[in-house]
Amino acid sequence: MQWTRVAIADLQSRPECVHRAYLDPVNTWNGWACPYFEKPEVERMAAWLPEFDDGLVYDEATDTFITTYDPDAPESFIGTDIDGMHLYPIGSGSWTWSIVGEPTSGCANSDS
Repeated sequence: MQWTRVAIADLQSRPECVHRAYLDPVNTWNGWACPYFEKPEVERMAAWLPEFDDGLVYDEATDTFITTYDPDAPESFIGTDIDGMHLYPIGSGSWTWSIVGEPTSGCANSDS
């Protein structure tokens, strides 16, 4: 597992849509990356999702982020502990995440 930057396919050129993620570059879904994110990064992601008629709502009781795009079939992303960090698999295994650039350091903010 390593830190890297990811973006949904076709959004790599938009800086606000590029996110710091923890992932295993060999573990993919249909060729797409399967990233995990720290909570502040998910909150940053939630800021631009409404532009695409989607959103993420956090349920503190279950430690889960839930999509709002399709109320009849919401996706749920439960927080999990990996390598001593608490992360969320937003879109892992269902969204078209691409790796953007080279692996990054393990610093815990999105500017590293």
